[in-house]
Formats: sequence, C-alpha cells, structure tokens
Amino acid sequence: MLKGIRLLFTILLPMVFTGIQAQRSYKLYSEAEETFYEEKFAEALPQYLAIQELDSGYEDVMYKIEICKLLSITQYENMEPFNEYEAEMAEVDKFYYYWKGRIQMKEYEFEEAIESLKKFIQLPARKSDEILSEARRWISWATAAKKFMDNPNYYEIHLLEKGLNTKYAELSPVYFSENEELLFLSNRDDSNPDQFQIYHTRHEGSRSWSDPEVIYNVGVFSRDNSNIEVVAEDGRLFQFRTDKGGDLFYSEPTDSKTGWSVPREFDSKISSTHLSSHFFINEHEDRIIFAKDVGTKKEPNLDLFQSIRNPVTGDWSKPALFATTINSEYNEDSPYLSPDEKTLYFASDGHETMGGYDIFKSEFDTTTLTWSEPVNMGFPVNSPDDELHFKLNNDQMSGYFTSNRLHTIGDYDIFFFWEIHTVKIKGRLLEEPEGKPVTDARIFFRPVEYTDMYFFSPLDEEGQYEMIINADDVYKVEVKMDGKTLNLNDFEIHSTGGANTTYLKDFYLNDDGN
Repeated sequence: MLKGIRLLFTILLPMVFTGIQAQRSYKLYSEAEETFYEEKFAEALPQYLAIQELDSGYEDVMYKIEICKLLSITQYENMEPFNEYEAEMAEVDKFYYYWKGRIQMKEYEFEEAIESLKKFIQLPARKSDEILSEARRWISWATAAKKFMDNPNYYEIHLLEKGLNTKYAELSPVYFSENEELLFLSNRDDSNPDQFQIYHTRHEGSRSWSDPEVIYNVGVFSRDNSNIEVVAEDGRLFQFRTDKGGDLFYSEPTDSKTGWSVPREFDSKISSTHLSSHFFINEHEDRIIFAKDVGTKKEPNLDLFQSIRNPVTGDWSKPALFATTINSEYNEDSPYLSPDEKTLYFASDGHETMGGYDIFKSEFDTTTLTWSEPVNMGFPVNSPDDELHFKLNNDQMSGYFTSNRLHTIGDYDIFFFWEIHTVKIKGRLLEEPEGKPVTDARIFFRPVEYTDMYFFSPLDEEGQYEMIINADDVYKVEVKMDGKTLNLNDFEIHSTGGANTTYLKDFYLNDDGN
C-alpha cells in the first residue's frame, strides 16, 4: 500500500511542480507583455530574461529580448540577432516592421526606418488609430533627422571623458567660470539609485578634468528635481525644493572644503508662483521661467511658464504661459535665457524635432514684442534621441547639454559644444592619379572624434565634389557607391576658415595618402 502511494506520489509530484511552474511562467509572461507594450523596455528586459530561464516554450521571448536590448541599452547596437527573426516574426507579429523602424531610427538608419514604418502602416492587419499615428510621427522624426544630419550646423561637440561621464545619469551641467568648475547631478550611489547628488569637478587644462566629488552639504534630489543653475552675476548656485509647494534655495561660493555654503531660501514669496523643478532664473534674479505639467496623470504635458518680480513690491506675478509660439501640443522643458534676454533656448519633443527632445531657439523681436517661431538647433547638438539641460557659457559661443544618444557611456551623458569656423573644400575623386573620374557616388567627411557627424557631397559627371566643412579637424573619408562603403585615407585640415577660404583636394580610390 505504502509502495503504491509512494509510486503515485513520485508520478504526480513532477506534474504538480510542472503545473505550478507553468502558472508562474504564464504570470511572468503576462506581466512582461504588459510592460513591453507600455514601451518600458528597460523594465521588460529582465522580466523576459526570467521567463526564458524558467520556461523556453514561449517562442517570441528571445525576439522581444532583442527588441528590449536594442531600444533600452544605448551601447547595444548588434541588430543581427533581431534581423534573423524577420522571416519568422514578420509573418506572425504585425508590429515587426514597427519595431524594426524604431530600431533603425535609433541606429541612425533613417531611410531604412522610413521604409520599415511605411511597411507597417500598409499591412492589411487591423491597427489602432493610436499606433498608426505613432508610426507616422516616427516617420516625421526620421525625415527631419535625415535632413538635419545631412546638413549639420556649425558646432562641434565633445563627449566628456570617462570618470566624469559614467554608466549612471549625469544631468543639468553648469559651468562656473570664476572657479573653472563644472557642477552637475548624478545618481552614483548603487544603494539608492533614485537619489541624485551635486558633483563638482575643476578644469585642469585642455579637455582634462579633476575627479568629480560630491558636494554633501547642498542636499539630495530626485530625478524629476535634478536641475541647478549658477547665476554668473553673483555666483549663486540655485536649486529647487518642494518646500511650500515649490521654492528656490541658493548656495554661495565659500572657502570651505566643499566650496559651497549650506542652501538658504532665496525669496519666501516665490512659493506663491507654484514653481516647478525645471526652472531658469535670469542674471538679475527677477524673472523665472519653468516647465509645468498641464496634462493629466495618464498623459503629462509640459508647457513653459514665467513669473516676474515686481521691483517695487517684491511680489512675483502669477505664472503665465511663456509665449504661444513656444508651447506646442507636446512637451517643452529645460528653458535657458541668454543674458540679454533676447534668445530663449529650450527642449521640446514637438515642433520640428528629429526624435525625442531636441534643443530649439527663439528670438525676441523688440519691435513687435513677440517671440519668433522656434528653430531646431540641428545636428550635432540634437540627435534622434533626447537632449536636455542646454546651457551656454559666458562667451555665448560654447556650453554644455546632456543626451542619451547613440554611443554615450551610460544613462544621460554630458557633452561640451562650441561654434566652429568653416572652410569650403572642393576637388575631384578619380580612380587613380590621371585616371578616370568616379561618378554616381557620394563622398563623406566624418570628424574622427565624432563619426556620427558627417559632411557629404554628390559627385558630378566629372567626379567633382564641393562642400562646407569644419576648418580645423581630422576626417575619415568615405565613398559610397554601388551599395558599398569604401574607406579612403584620413584627411587633416587646419585653417582659420572664413567665407572666402576654399581648400582644394583630390582623392583617389586607391588613395595612398598623397
């Protein structure tokens, strides 16, 4: 009898265990699917990985793992595993070409992204109006991205060195020129990743910086509240706190070990403005511009507001929308106003963005007292990803911003940018010296320090090209023809540039560097 019970138990136990395991994996799968279709790819990735360990019976799990990797890990660029699913998944997943277009957009393959997204739209399968609208918006972004990257603006950018940029998020960089000090916020405490602290580092010449150190006595911040400003006129470091519904505090430079005083309240009357965390305060400290959520919990919508202090009473005006030309149906954030208060820079995922948040500028017309239609700052300041916290240095020709674009080190990284001089370059591409001209091709110049940026020119029937490039740089030179990319020798140019400067240079397909 006991032997029979034991035998029955031996048979049933694996079945019960298998049933429990199946229930658990189904629950995990349902949760992962919900997270995935909310497009929270970083959260869905570990959920799918857990399912794969528990139960390999879900045929689409590895496919969705690749999508999550490609759309959430900035440094992950290997599309081959995803592409191998095309024959299988394009037949059974109506969203395959939607995801492929999104991934191609992230990899800066704009023409291919447009083609994939159009395939998705044209599929006969039933699709919601919401997802169709989203796909068309991605096509719009890809079209704008190609336009801006084909015609870069005359800035150069530099990703700050490792150690300053890390696997964590670096936000809200601001340069205090008096101390040659860069301040920013980061969440480098693994025990509390939601907590941001202010770090500072000093310029040590060229592009070198001292090791960043925490300023412990100025407080801690959430990601949403991670924004600081330094007012050049008096050197005050401003920060937002949620006290009394929204308030500003400031620290001053000191000779203490941290270099900054304990924060104190700036103006007790500010709380009446219902200030929000993403703020800007001007040099005279009598005008505050900030992003405020006017949407719903389900669909947030940030608009820019401003409040101005009355010079007689000291009262702050009721917050008013900044300008009808600035605020769009989408989000506006991270305002920065030039010292003369005639140029506004801000981030937006509306207007003519090339994807996510881009930096825009608007000029104030002193005659009509209106702000111009925002203009996209273009590539390389902007990218198909997000750019935030744009701030100019005192020279108004250089500054810093943060981005989570392709080829960054971690979450958001800090970039330095500066205006550049340009020079016209023209010449011919020949098969060899004294050889036939190369036609039906394009020649590309890519700065070696930032190869996502390029200048290009088509080749005419004589093999001639002509373009405007940075006047002082080292370039990788490529030729694209017959669907292939041919690499020529690197090319250096060191000139002061100028509108009337033209540099002549011929290239050869079998370039030997001469």
